[in-house]
Amino acid sequence: MSPARRRLLGGTVGLLLALGACQGRAPGRDARPESFTALDDRDPAPRRVVCLVPSATELVFALGAGDRVVGVSAFDDYPPEVTRLPRIGGMTNPSFEGIAALRPDAVVGVEGPTDLTALRRLRTLGIRLVIPRVESVAEMLAGVDLLGRLLHRVPEAAALRQRIANDLDAVRTRVLGRPRVRTLVVLGRRPLVVAGPGSWIDEVLTLAGGRNAVTAGGRYPTIPREALAALGPEAILDLTGHADGAQLGEELAGLDVPAVRQHRVTTLSDPMFLRPGPRVAESARQIAAALHPD
Repeated sequence: MSPARRRLLGGTVGLLLALGACQGRAPGRDARPESFTALDDRDPAPRRVVCLVPSATELVFALGAGDRVVGVSAFDDYPPEVTRLPRIGGMTNPSFEGIAALRPDAVVGVEGPTDLTALRRLRTLGIRLVIPRVESVAEMLAGVDLLGRLLHRVPEAAALRQRIANDLDAVRTRVLGRPRVRTLVVLGRRPLVVAGPGSWIDEVLTLAGGRNAVTAGGRYPTIPREALAALGPEAILDLTGHADGAQLGEELAGLDVPAVRQHRVTTLSDPMFLRPGPRVAESARQIAAALHPD
């Protein structure tokens, strides 16, 4: 994996973890950035859009409005054309000057630890801000509708929402009746950060026929490696992109864990697994295939 790719994935992990763990906030930052979701359907469709997170960018493109995106976050990499767009930081550190210079009429992101000062300053410029909560599949689908209204792509949003829902239902049907695989989802290695109950990834894992081995500690807890034996995962999904070049299974070799003994440590390195966006059904399909290879 290239250094640039590692930075992209690492930044995406960092943002996702920040969304689920809002402790130690800096002044001017908050987990709930006021009410940045109100829309007036009489407003004209924005012509120039800045996206503060990759999942928002993917949704705008999926709605057929990618030609309006003029700036993206430091972590965007999909679809490929976004790599040519200006970078403006992210939700936790947006560049006010960089965004203002792009002259957007709308800025979209997701709720989480946010630089409220920068967002408020952008709003004083007359820029519309849409920052919905997307910590579940239902909220992500509601976000599709919200962006459809903002972009005046309501029919396209309805079609996209239905397609995502249908594709997720197809994954549920494929794993119906199969034993749920007790699974550990690893997001960071040193320390060991995992997906906990109530997280976005926990919901997708359950939908794909898994059962989270972690049942306490918050959405993205840090656990000691010696705790893995007690958790007893039957499968481990490594979403870290093996940032240091080593396979996680090699690092865990020798631990008395079913997933390690049975060589069921799977690397899923695409950042889409960490993004509450339009590729969620593909993420669920690949997780289901890893847990139920038959």
